[in-house]
Amino acid sequence: MLLLGSANAQNRITVRGTVNDDKGAPIVNASVLVKGTTTGVTTDANGKFSISVPDSKSVLVVSNIGYKAKEIEVGNNTSPVIDLVPSVNSLNEVVVVGYGTQKKVTVTGAVAQVSGKELEKTPTVNLSNALVGRLPGISAVQSSGEPGYDNSTIRIRGTNTFGNTSALVVVDGVPDVAGGLERLNPADIETMSVLKDASAAIYGSRAANGVILITTKHGKSGKPQLSYNYNHGWAQPTRIPKMANALQYIEMDNSLQIYKLPQVEWSDALAAFQSSGTFNSPSSGTVRATYQPDDIEKYKDGSDPWGHPNTDWYKTTLKDWSSQEQHSLQINGGSENVKYLASLGYQNQDGYYKNSATGYKQYDMRLNLDAKVNKYISTSLGLTARQEFRHFPTVGAGDIFRMLMRGKPTDPEVWPNGLPGPDIENGQNPIVITTNQTGYDDDKRNYFQVNGKVEIQIPWVKGLKLTGTATADKEIQRVKTWRIHGTYISGTIKPMRPMV
Repeated sequence: MLLLGSANAQNRITVRGTVNDDKGAPIVNASVLVKGTTTGVTTDANGKFSISVPDSKSVLVVSNIGYKAKEIEVGNNTSPVIDLVPSVNSLNEVVVVGYGTQKKVTVTGAVAQVSGKELEKTPTVNLSNALVGRLPGISAVQSSGEPGYDNSTIRIRGTNTFGNTSALVVVDGVPDVAGGLERLNPADIETMSVLKDASAAIYGSRAANGVILITTKHGKSGKPQLSYNYNHGWAQPTRIPKMANALQYIEMDNSLQIYKLPQVEWSDALAAFQSSGTFNSPSSGTVRATYQPDDIEKYKDGSDPWGHPNTDWYKTTLKDWSSQEQHSLQINGGSENVKYLASLGYQNQDGYYKNSATGYKQYDMRLNLDAKVNKYISTSLGLTARQEFRHFPTVGAGDIFRMLMRGKPTDPEVWPNGLPGPDIENGQNPIVITTNQTGYDDDKRNYFQVNGKVEIQIPWVKGLKLTGTATADKEIQRVKTWRIHGTYISGTIKPMRPMV
């Protein structure tokens, strides 16, 4: 069996090729897949790829968005140059640009577009995080995972201005809607277009960093269609700092006593600390180690977990997994003259702490109505309402994680009676401060948006129409902070008086 496996490995062929478009320009991030397997790679910035295939009869499937997929048999050519041709269907797709639409084949500016169905494939509670890797020229960096503040910073072709460097967001023709795009329901989005360079000029100087155009779904004529989507996921930090354990910590603490002595005494002091815990220094007299040999032994074997604990503050404060869920209910239908779409959404995102006071909840609804009054007049009305509820402990995430970094592994997280252990700073212990025992910090935001449009076709001038629009955008934010002011004594909170 070993000989057979070795023979199979030797028969494999490495194919190094290049993928170009019909004009000979390299195609970046084109997919190269071995047909009938899950083995695949993508092309680099020069359109080049390298992939290992079982034998010369293997078939490579090369594809990219906007191009027809192509299959080639490897054969004896291990350095193929593959040309992809544009897909005619993709050139006929309609792209939203400024205050109108164009076919892709006629678009001369830099415009990228992604459909709502593609965005729904990413089960994220924040829409900005679903843009990563879906639109060329866009960088989305998520710097925080805290519920309610986990949006990505979006840049279109880098930073182009001082001060406000964000892109202009336009939803259904309304620029700078309150709340931005982060908390929109992906199930309500029909398309999302990104305008770059001159294609965004119609919006003036505010579009210096690019424009993101979002078009929401509208009803379609026919019988009512009801759909429901549910997603439940779990999240965890990508990486947690690895801190020193109790034994490493006490060895470093003892070393600090040694480093205070002249360097010529270091080796003798280390040997004395390990044997007796005391060193008679010719220059400084008797020096006693902070942790004696019997302490080191108990930290090493774990025989005294209360007197000589080994606490991992990250592990004892953070959960292994944090849950998040999304619900979306949508109905649409209508006749040739009147069409409607209504949707309801709900999100619930838990924090990473155990017994967490951190969380985010959202309720949203949308109603889009389209009516054709007569042959020349048509109207539309859009209503959106959303409530965002963020709740946190009285100390911010930055302060809490600083405590976790500063926590000593030689301090217990809880005492044998179940009460929290010693404080780390300012009379606070992460076991307590991450819960609502010391109060709460609630942030509730309500958004209500309505926009209406009337279009009048001019019957005596073909292609000419008058459009009137009106928009109302309201945001109400209510923040309430309740702190239980007290002193930290032997692992208990002694209340003094409530403060708002």
